Amino acid sequence: MPFLDDTSPRDEPRRPAWAAFATIADQVERLVVANVGWALVLAPGVVALGFPELAGWLRIVLGLVSATLLPLATAVLFGLAREACEGQHIDVGLARELARELGAASLRTLAPLYGTFGVLVWAAVAATAAGLAPLVTVLTLAVLVWSVCATYWGPLFVADPALPPGRLAAEAARLVWRHPERTIGTWLLAGMFLLVGVVSIAGLVLIVPMLVAVAQTHRLRDLRAVVSTPVSR
Repeated sequence: MPFLDDTSPRDEPRRPAWAAFATIADQVERLVVANVGWALVLAPGVVALGFPELAGWLRIVLGLVSATLLPLATAVLFGLAREACEGQHIDVGLARELARELGAASLRTLAPLYGTFGVLVWAAVAATAAGLAPLVTVLTLAVLVWSVCATYWGPLFVADPALPPGRLAAEAARLVWRHPERTIGTWLLAGMFLLVGVVSIAGLVLIVPMLVAVAQTHRLRDLRAVVSTPVSR
C-alpha cells in the first residue's frame, strides 16, 4: 500500500546533511533519550568546572568520572548513530549491548585521540596566556587539523573497534586528504551544530551531539558508497 511505503525507513540517497535530519526525524524521541544519556555522563565534569568553590578533591573526582566514562558514552552514541543511519530502531537494550561490546575498546582507542585533542587545546590556551604568539599559531593550526580529522574517528571506530588509535588516526587523515571538500563541509556543519548547542545549552543536552554523530556517520557511509560504486563506461 502507498501509505505503508511512505512510512518505511528512508533509504534513498541523500546528501549527508539532509540524511542526518531525516535520520533524526525517523525516531527523534529515542535519539533524544540517547543524547540525554550522553550529556549525563558529561555533567560531573561540567559541575567540577563550573563550581570552583567545591572542595578540590571533589572536583578532581567529578572530573575523573566524566573523563573515564565519556569515551564509552561517545562510543555508544556513535554505535546508536550507525544503527539509526541504517534504518534500525534503537533502544536501551541496544545501548547496553554496545556498551558491553565497545567499553574496553573505547578506552583503548577513543580516549587517547580525544585526550590528545584536549591537551592541544589546553596547551594553546596556556601559550596564549603566556604571550607566546608563534607557539599559539602552531598549536591553533594543530587543533584545527586534529578537529577536522576527528570527523571520522567515531564512525571509523564503530566500524572496526579493533583498530589501534594510531591506525584509526591515520585512516581518518587519509580520508581528509582524499576528500577535503566533503570533509570540510561536514566539519563546518558539525561546528555549526555545536555552536548552536553551546549557545542554547538545551540543544547540547537534547540532540546536538547525536546530530553531529549521525552527520559524521552519513559522511563516512557516503564516501564508502562512492568508492564501492563501479564507474560506468
